[in-house]
Amino acid sequence: MAADSMVQLVSFLTAQQPYEIVGTPESEWVDFKSVPPNGPYDLSTHKGKFELAKDVAAFANAGGGLIVCGFKAKKRPNELHEVVEKVTPFDKKVVNTDSYKDVLTEYVRPLLKVKFFWYDHPQGDPGAAGHYFVLEVPALPESERWALVTRGINDDGQFIKNSWTIPIRNGDTTAFLPPDEVYRLVNDGLRVRHGRAGSAVPAPAADRVKSREDLRAALGMEETPALFFQSVPDHPRGLVPGMYADGGLRDVLDKQDTLRDANAFNWASVYRRPEPREGGLLLADAPRRGLLVESDGAVTGAASATSEMLGWAMERYSDGGARRISVFVLTEITLEYFRLVDRHVLPLVDGSWTHRIVASDFTQSPGCVLAAGDDPAFPLRGAPQPATSDDWNHSWQALGDPERDAYEALRHIYALFGLDVPVNPFVDGDRVSTAKLLPKR
Repeated sequence: MAADSMVQLVSFLTAQQPYEIVGTPESEWVDFKSVPPNGPYDLSTHKGKFELAKDVAAFANAGGGLIVCGFKAKKRPNELHEVVEKVTPFDKKVVNTDSYKDVLTEYVRPLLKVKFFWYDHPQGDPGAAGHYFVLEVPALPESERWALVTRGINDDGQFIKNSWTIPIRNGDTTAFLPPDEVYRLVNDGLRVRHGRAGSAVPAPAADRVKSREDLRAALGMEETPALFFQSVPDHPRGLVPGMYADGGLRDVLDKQDTLRDANAFNWASVYRRPEPREGGLLLADAPRRGLLVESDGAVTGAASATSEMLGWAMERYSDGGARRISVFVLTEITLEYFRLVDRHVLPLVDGSWTHRIVASDFTQSPGCVLAAGDDPAFPLRGAPQPATSDDWNHSWQALGDPERDAYEALRHIYALFGLDVPVNPFVDGDRVSTAKLLPKR
């Protein structure tokens, strides 16, 4: 027998009938992977990372599909496609789903809502034992195509910097968008843009001003200088599914995977649990910080720019009474925001997102100041510079990589103080370095 649809294939796996899948040909909706010792994709290599990103983007650019790991497929004489000839279930330990998510987040644009599933091989089978791993890739809406892989690869299996590619699933193989088509798409986009020159500029992702006001009120921070982080889907699609389900977003907020414990500079709370609020969630940990998740997935975070949070343990360095912000605290809480949102919220809504930072009341007397902190061993070093605006509001297209989005946020925050972000001791190139930050624990 053979599976003739995604639904039937998954039903065979769910019923622990993997042998019913033998004879299924690879096609525009399914790709089969056998499992070598390092897993279906060896993510310790550039080639393995590229192959995963390429396969996922290719399905997204077609009609969506399944990548089914644990079956050996082979093309036989006189057959057009590779066909499953053997079940090869395997141990779960060779696949780290978090690593798969990290690779897709870093190397595929836009962010895709890929789902991961494990299925068991029937017990008592003397011929095989283990599990099957399935990646379910959604089709990218026509209006949001194309998905691209942010790196190319050379014949030696190494990434090529400043290169990219657009793969497309074509039957049981992968094709790539040809240069002439890419050229046409770019020029079509430019013509559309130029054609709008005399008309109104399209509105950016909505600035959720009311969300900031609501969170500020919930935290009792109306008169407190605050740094806001916001993340909004460019094309909201209504209620986010599973907000309150087991393992859903409420559980993610309640049991956050932070670099340090909940008493450090992150968004977790020892004393508070996320509460339902108008179809979303509120995690209010006044007077330090808080998170508001709206029903459509939009997130607002607020951190106090006082000694309660951003100025933690800085009172003795606050010359003239100005509120001095700690470089270390600022960097850690910024990175923690994007570790939470980029990894756990952005994948819930397909398509592009906009991140935003808003520094509110930073010049309110006695004002906030920030020093460069130009040496990892002495992150307080440098002359403190005053904030230059009371309503600093800047946004950028979400990159989906926590370290890179944290860098973009800090780049905008540092400009508020007339500073250049490379002087931050925890920055490495165009990203915040977790490795540099962690030794300061």
